Amino acid sequence: MQGTSPVIKAVASWLLALMLTIAAAVVAVYFVNAKAYGPEHQIRAYLQTVADGEGGQALGLLHASVPEANAALLDNDGLRASVKGLKVLEVGEPEDLGEDRVQVPVRYAYDGTEGTTGFVLENAGKHWMFFDTWEFVPSALPTVQVNAPALREANLNGVRVTLPEGVNTFAAFPLSRVAASYESPYLAAPEQHTVVTAESEEQLNLAPEATKDLISKVDTSIRAFLDECTAADRLAPPGCPFYHLTNNRVDQPIKWSIAQYPQVKLTQTEGRWVLSPLTGTARVTATQIDLFTGAKSPLVAEEGFTFNAALRVDGEEVSVTPQVD
Repeated sequence: MQGTSPVIKAVASWLLALMLTIAAAVVAVYFVNAKAYGPEHQIRAYLQTVADGEGGQALGLLHASVPEANAALLDNDGLRASVKGLKVLEVGEPEDLGEDRVQVPVRYAYDGTEGTTGFVLENAGKHWMFFDTWEFVPSALPTVQVNAPALREANLNGVRVTLPEGVNTFAAFPLSRVAASYESPYLAAPEQHTVVTAESEEQLNLAPEATKDLISKVDTSIRAFLDECTAADRLAPPGCPFYHLTNNRVDQPIKWSIAQYPQVKLTQTEGRWVLSPLTGTARVTATQIDLFTGAKSPLVAEEGFTFNAALRVDGEEVSVTPQVD
């Protein structure tokens, strides 16, 4: 017995080493499976694909279907811009949902504003016998509706898109940021944005405002119209909003001038730009003759006036049509 004890000890040592090696291998497989093949890995791969602007690959990873919506945000520049500024702060521990499904929370930040969303994945079997394969549960892409009654186009994540009848719906990838705005020489709508998550049905409402250039353009047109009226040598210039009534006879020359031009104010009504009523003051000078005494005296009078004007803005074309009763 004593002669065999070294052999037994050697076998025991070998068995112990083998068990430790197997245990280490099991632990290694567990950690590799969790870190390299866990559901978190799929999420990071998906977000990287979106950041690269590869919309087709992102759709494949998500197993997502595209709803009946505009696809401007699903590829290239529009897609890359949708995750610009995204910071993934934490990919949390998977929460078991049963039926081989888990929900993975993702804490993120866009421009300093933090939020949390979740992705649902399911176990699709083993890879190389030991490693789990996780796939996103199939779903439809979320959508964002852009509303702008006064516009027929907008800027969406740097991409020019159309808004038929002032509205359009766009498909977007989960955990993307959609920013809508509009700017032209005469109209501008400040940026509105939203973060799209897996179950989003968001809306962005653009409210275009008149630019200084548009107000200046309208003001110039109104002044030109009134200045043309002042060129008439009559007490009631035809087609003009001001006139002067008197019982005396008035000799030529009759001279009109604008003492106060109207202030231009624009408002929106049912998606159309409308000019508020235009109010100003005109001054007339001439020589008047009393019909009873024949005495002459200077005529100097100021007449307040009010009129409306129709405004049409079509791209870079602006038309102002005075409406005088």
